[in-house]
Amino acid sequence: MNWLVASVSEAVETIVEAGGKVILEPTQIPVGRLAVVNDLFGNALVLLDLSAGRYVTDVDGRILGVQPRAADRP
Repeated sequence: MNWLVASVSEAVETIVEAGGKVILEPTQIPVGRLAVVNDLFGNALVLLDLSAGRYVTDVDGRILGVQPRAADRP
């Protein structure tokens, strides 16, 4: 299951406090941060925040790059 969150670090902390476990520590990726956790019931959750921007694609879905968040653009 994939979850889009405002902050991967905060989401990981919340899940661990509720009894979950970290499978993959928060990691930087081109569009932000990603982590994998197990919830209290053992379900794997992929947590993603788009803190660095969003992928830009062409009409065929090929990735052209990352468009920074509006707050980060000049």
